[in-house]
Amino acid sequence: MAAVTDFIHLEGIRCHAKVGVPSRERGKRQGIELDVTLELDLRAAARTDDVRRTADYRAVERKVREAVEEGEFRLLERLAEAAARAALAADRRVRAVRVRAAKRPAVMPKTARVVADLRRSRRSA
Repeated sequence: MAAVTDFIHLEGIRCHAKVGVPSRERGKRQGIELDVTLELDLRAAARTDDVRRTADYRAVERKVREAVEEGEFRLLERLAEAAARAALAADRRVRAVRVRAAKRPAVMPKTARVVADLRRSRRSA
């Protein structure tokens, strides 16, 4: 039997983080927007309408926000990695996670957003 993969999307998680290559850029928190996609089997939750049979997305959001806002990162890629690890750690039912982390680049004023987009599974975390 093939593994089922369903998705829960947490879109537009707004955080403020210390991120940037120059230390002056990290000196002030910047607005970061995260989209987090959880990959898991949702059949039991869909069948039973029981909240205990799905991922605790409130806990995932809280852990992701804590990881991003409590850390300091030179690279947006590292920030996205921290968010992915936090999402996987927050709920054991999540098999894999995709994180899109976006920010307005302070050193590139003619670029609207820089986005790091990565996927991590329990095997790759």
